[in-house]
Amino acid sequence: MADFIQHPKIKEKTLHSRAYQEVIAARAKEENTLCVLPTGLGKTAVAILLSAHILQEDPGSKILVLAPTRPLVEQHKKSFEEKLETETGIFQVMTGKTRPKKRAEAWKEVGAFFATPQVVENDIISGNIPLEDFSLVVFDECHKASGDYPYKFIADSYVDSRSEGHVLGLTASPGSTVEDIDRIIENLHISNVEVRTEEDPDVKPYIKEKNVEWKKVPLNRHFKRAKKHFEKTKKKRTKKLKQKGFLSGKGNKGELLDTRKKIQKKLSKEKDPELFQAISDTAAAIKVDHIIEQLESQGVDTAYRYLQKMKKDPGSKAAKRLLNDKDFQNGMSVVEWMKKNEKKHPKLKKLRSFLEEKMSKGKTAIVFTQYRDTVDIIHDELDEVEFLRPVKFKGQKEGFTQKKQVEILDRFRDKEYNVLVSTSVGEEGLDIPSVDYVVFYEPIPSEIRTIQRRGRTGRQEEGYIYVLMAEDTRDEAYYWSSHHKEKRMKSALEKLRNGDVDSGGNDILDDNQEKVSSFTGDKEEDKSEPEVSVYADDRENKVLKKLSRKEVDLKTKRLELADFLVSERTAVERKKAEDFVNSLIDKRLFEQIKELRNQFENPVLLVEGRDLYSHRNVRNLDKRYG
Repeated sequence: MADFIQHPKIKEKTLHSRAYQEVIAARAKEENTLCVLPTGLGKTAVAILLSAHILQEDPGSKILVLAPTRPLVEQHKKSFEEKLETETGIFQVMTGKTRPKKRAEAWKEVGAFFATPQVVENDIISGNIPLEDFSLVVFDECHKASGDYPYKFIADSYVDSRSEGHVLGLTASPGSTVEDIDRIIENLHISNVEVRTEEDPDVKPYIKEKNVEWKKVPLNRHFKRAKKHFEKTKKKRTKKLKQKGFLSGKGNKGELLDTRKKIQKKLSKEKDPELFQAISDTAAAIKVDHIIEQLESQGVDTAYRYLQKMKKDPGSKAAKRLLNDKDFQNGMSVVEWMKKNEKKHPKLKKLRSFLEEKMSKGKTAIVFTQYRDTVDIIHDELDEVEFLRPVKFKGQKEGFTQKKQVEILDRFRDKEYNVLVSTSVGEEGLDIPSVDYVVFYEPIPSEIRTIQRRGRTGRQEEGYIYVLMAEDTRDEAYYWSSHHKEKRMKSALEKLRNGDVDSGGNDILDDNQEKVSSFTGDKEEDKSEPEVSVYADDRENKVLKKLSRKEVDLKTKRLELADFLVSERTAVERKKAEDFVNSLIDKRLFEQIKELRNQFENPVLLVEGRDLYSHRNVRNLDKRYG
């Protein structure tokens, strides 16, 4: 073990740290660090080594470890307990199941805390967590530190509370460009980047071979015929969009989604019938594109279920027009014929034959797929093979509670099951054991998710990855998209490591940097006393995050009426544009306004959003309701 960590409370027999882990931890004690390590090479060990050093210097300090899911939080707690002890021996998991008042008391204890970011975010907003008492915050799977994910808010709040504290970000796949990585660096207030690849000499001895084989699977004539009819249907819509100047590309999914956003933005400003037709054509093209993807990549059953659902309840005008389109009807007829005659996607046969050939006693495999329905189809196909014992693995929305997920994984670890058929929930955030084979039922265009899937094999022993691709379909495009993004990621990391680009590091934490007020002439306000007191409904998470960083005396509680109480006389009800329209149509809005007016002298209704007229044909309300 490295000399810089010699803490009497460490259980040295169980640490078994590697040189590169010790080097990274040593550098992380000097400045906020982003640690990029390939999956299976011990990112958690770096966090434990750094924690041990901090506990040595300050035995009464606190450590916070964040992870995206509760099972992963529990896993980190278990790893820390096995390898070190705090002065108090306290290791606490903080979850939403614990009442906020109890959490507020628990945060005052000294020790190591393990939590999901949503819980920590809520407790920061409520003022229940003393961030200034924490010496280290670890952000696991820190590539999530962008957008609305709580990591950025937590990091900002922590640095504001304790600028001399330590931040450690852990990930195997930070993003495909320098800009993506730099965003993580900025959002987590990182000033040092530690990158190790499988080619580095200090890492290479611990790398196990991962054999990747990708297999093109040709579609049969029935699939091609159905696909051709749907492509004709889509082309009619995209052609009209191009003629009107709404679409310039080939009309792939990303372009269509962007086109829809642009048209919706125009609709919020203009009352042009041409825009309504364009939004309908775009919606229809997106629906057909989805059907083509299901047919190409997943199989008959998935496409059939989607089409039957559309027939039963078309909903939008775009769907109704599709059902009356001759080419669409022809494509649907082919799918229904294939379903009736039990025609399966050729990838199913290829998957089954691969596992029949490769799987032997004691071997295990994970099969990843994008769609929940496909999990069922694959499971039923593999269940027909005598020595295969498949089990479905889905997310909480499909009824797989975290307790059920952990139970399935325990039984998989004990070899009661030998094939885990999983949606994306198995890619990260769960303690899934290493397996012998990882199968991609379809390629995915995300380099991060591809790396995470591959990381499920080749940890202790040589692993095998098998990628199925439907020939001449978007499967091939997704495979190469992910491949090129991963190459760009490696190039970006190499540039950061070599100092060829500025990582943004010290500038982020530079206390001497001039503030905007020095250029605008504005005087910095006295922040000693908050000027405004606000009671906010605890469900208004997005706004609460912003308010908590302002000079506001913020208190949260569950409000039965209104979203914010500014005073005894003034209440604010906040509605997004879509909710406003829905409440207007079902007449809830009038009752809410009446109640607000009865209880408050100054009721305020705040409508948020720019696409008011794109929701539920709101322009025609006068025709429907007279």
